[in-house]
Amino acid sequence: MKPRTRTPKSPKNDVDPTRTRILHAFSERAKRSGIRSVVMGELASELGMSMATLYARFTSKEKLVEAMVERWCIELSTHDALIEEESVPIGERFRVWADAWSVRIVEYSPAFFIDLSRDYPELSALLETDLARRRAKGEGILAPHLRADLNRAAAFALLDLVYLYAPDPRLADKVGVARRDVIRTALAIWARGSLKKP
Repeated sequence: MKPRTRTPKSPKNDVDPTRTRILHAFSERAKRSGIRSVVMGELASELGMSMATLYARFTSKEKLVEAMVERWCIELSTHDALIEEESVPIGERFRVWADAWSVRIVEYSPAFFIDLSRDYPELSALLETDLARRRAKGEGILAPHLRADLNRAAAFALLDLVYLYAPDPRLADKVGVARRDVIRTALAIWARGSLKKP
């Protein structure tokens, strides 16, 4: 069965502090160790609440994952403004955006993305669609600033490879540096080689 597509929506108005606490605790555990590592009973115990209280706010683990993904999509949208500010040179805009993205992506372990795609394909597709839309928008902003002697498709294919492989912890372990430094270095090399000089 093909997963239906959705547009990320704003999370429910979380004025309920208990709901906010549950989502935060769940997100921290899922980001660090994967979604499967979060046992709902253990989460309730950690938060000092009953299972009834937890399930009154989120009727299932899937609802927690859904809220987490939708919140992440909303948070990612805050980075869009960083690259859209036309009064700032494109190299600086890209650097600031890349730094913000690298901080965000290293919060998530590979286990999170594996669990998301395996157990929640519809939510994984939602996140992938949102990220693809942001990549296309970013490419539209960056394209006029690419060096004229470069092939546009190849330049952006290389940038996609950076997005895909630079966050992998195995690469950081192999070279003995933090994941964020690998990402920032790879993006800086891409920008210096691909964008026109100011």
